[in-house]
Amino acid sequence: MNLQETIRRILREEVNEASLRPNEKTNKLITKWIETIFSGSKMYYEEIYKTRHDFKWCNTGLEIASVVLYFEDTNDKRPTSDRDFDSGTLFIPKSIIDDLVTYVPIRRNYVRHKIIEWFEGNVLPMMMEKMGRDDIEIDELREYPEKAQVCVPTVEKPEGVTQEEMIDLVLKKTLWKRNELLKREEEEPGYIEKLYLGKLQNAERDRLRGG
Repeated sequence: MNLQETIRRILREEVNEASLRPNEKTNKLITKWIETIFSGSKMYYEEIYKTRHDFKWCNTGLEIASVVLYFEDTNDKRPTSDRDFDSGTLFIPKSIIDDLVTYVPIRRNYVRHKIIEWFEGNVLPMMMEKMGRDDIEIDELREYPEKAQVCVPTVEKPEGVTQEEMIDLVLKKTLWKRNELLKREEEEPGYIEKLYLGKLQNAERDRLRGG
């Protein structure tokens, strides 16, 4: 039984009334639904830029949620730890929320509110621990994409790969010139590795999605 079927089974078993309003029963049902979605999921973390950090959660091969965090956007070279937190957006596939409101006739905005409330109480602390910060918040929830997509785990640098090997791959896959790439690496150490891992990530995404 896959994740979606499990969620639907729980909803059928729990809902016995034709119409429900927010109360203790519905709150417990929503909580059980969210816990089922996240149960057994794995969290992946990636620093996209110093001003943007991404988290995603995968379960049974699908990306069930993601969070994009933005930090003070300036052109200096300060690390994220020295930048003020700006905003955080939680993304949940629309189809996942559709499953709940289809079986439980309750206001969608209330469900969205309870999702954020649960997330901030149960998942956000792990994110803050990962980043070593206590000022992160979720400002909004967006129902995106339409359906849960194939999960593409964050790619890690292969053991023993050299900078020259990373440069060779980047040059093959992009319009970068070697001297320009090396100059950028001097200005922002780690830039070559970030480009290299990005190319590996794209290749893995195409493989998993049959591209």
